[in-house]
Amino acid sequence: MSFNDLEQGLNTNDSSTISARTVSDDDKQFKQLTQRIAQQIFHINGNISSIERLVNLLGGSRDTSEIRGNLHDVTNATRELIKDSTQDLKSLSLHQSLDSKKSRQRRLEQQKLSKDFQNVLNSFQKVQRESAAKQREYVDKAKATTVMLQSQVIEEEQENQRVSVVDSQRQVQLETLDSEIEYNELLISEREGEIQNIEQGISELNEIFRDMGMLVNEQESGIQSIYGNVLNIAQNTRHAADELVIANRHQRSARRNMCCFLLIITIVACFLALIIVIAK
Repeated sequence: MSFNDLEQGLNTNDSSTISARTVSDDDKQFKQLTQRIAQQIFHINGNISSIERLVNLLGGSRDTSEIRGNLHDVTNATRELIKDSTQDLKSLSLHQSLDSKKSRQRRLEQQKLSKDFQNVLNSFQKVQRESAAKQREYVDKAKATTVMLQSQVIEEEQENQRVSVVDSQRQVQLETLDSEIEYNELLISEREGEIQNIEQGISELNEIFRDMGMLVNEQESGIQSIYGNVLNIAQNTRHAADELVIANRHQRSARRNMCCFLLIITIVACFLALIIVIAK
């Protein structure tokens, strides 16, 4: 064996090793992505439960700035998780395998994760709409209260002008009304800003829904394509088996015909030989 043969053998082994290592890395990356997406979906589900609990407190006696701050933080954190999951699902769809069996298994896993993700998206969108509805309800009440307070202020000022004397108690009452109006307007501004934030989040969710719909359709078409290929292979195999059976049948028939022909020739030859012997 020459040095070139040895070198060629080593190069072949190195290529096989690199190829095997590449396949192993791809499997590892695919597994890591699926695990991360599953964990993200789990955390999103947990956040949705927390959001539902906080939304139920809105408009009640326990509706405080702390509750609203927590709701805002959990909602934003959930949106970030959803964005990360969307990108990971898109990356996951890029991991394809030349092995048809492994490719089908991967597509099934991707399809399951995509549908689980769509389910949590639906739940998140639903609780977002409930939150926006509660916020709007509060804003409507606060605006009505502000209008009523402003009317009281106008009446008090008109009364002060009429009597031409402003006592300290009436002045304190006016200042209190002004403070309540200012506080309500601040809350209204805060709630309206949160409503805009929710509406923007719902709009982003709609875009993610469209992306996920396209991704799921691609996965389903890929699975159907793989399934179609499997059916074609099965049909081709069945046709090949049928053809082999027919060919075997023809072959056996040909053998039987050949045997019969040889037997006839043998009988005729024996008969001719017998005639020749008797003639002598």
